[in-house]
Amino acid sequence: MEKQDTSLPVRFIQSAKKLHLAGIKFKKRDAMSFLDIRFCNGVLEIPHISLDDLHTDIFLNFVAFEQSYSHCSKHITTYAAFMNCLIRTPADATFLCDRNIIENYLGTDEEVADFFRNLGKDVPFDIDESYLLKLFNDVNEYHRNIWHVRWAGFRFKYFDSPWSFLSALAAVILLLFTAIQAFFAVYAYERPPDSGGVPL
Repeated sequence: MEKQDTSLPVRFIQSAKKLHLAGIKFKKRDAMSFLDIRFCNGVLEIPHISLDDLHTDIFLNFVAFEQSYSHCSKHITTYAAFMNCLIRTPADATFLCDRNIIENYLGTDEEVADFFRNLGKDVPFDIDESYLLKLFNDVNEYHRNIWHVRWAGFRFKYFDSPWSFLSALAAVILLLFTAIQAFFAVYAYERPPDSGGVPL
């Protein structure tokens, strides 16, 4: 894979909740492989995975296999690093479960977070050689954009629930009526109506 030139060093991405607060949307992706992760126009599309005892054992064995053979691809290790970035806390696991990206048969969301934390623990990983290099760059670039963050903050503050939306709408309508009232008051002062009578 050809390395991507970038003026900034590649950094790991933030957790799912932090990315969400920065305006990035999460969507379950229909794909043949759970490795087929996409990011486009502020939407992070991640294929659905089921986590149970069988799948966790398979993940652990694949990561161990990739680390044992230097000539083999490190796609599973990259995926483990990606998910470890997204899931830093049980709240991140809950967030991805709520969006049907993760189906949790392990038990609690804390167990999901612990699994991905341990999956990549003490495993050497070179982000510059990973198949998700461009995705990491794109997500970080979007996250660094201050306008995305400000718009997301505005949206969560005023449009996150029906009540907050209604209160914001009421405030806008009140402001509009106040502006109209002020306009007519100034207009009436500057251009008083003609009485139409004959001066004495």
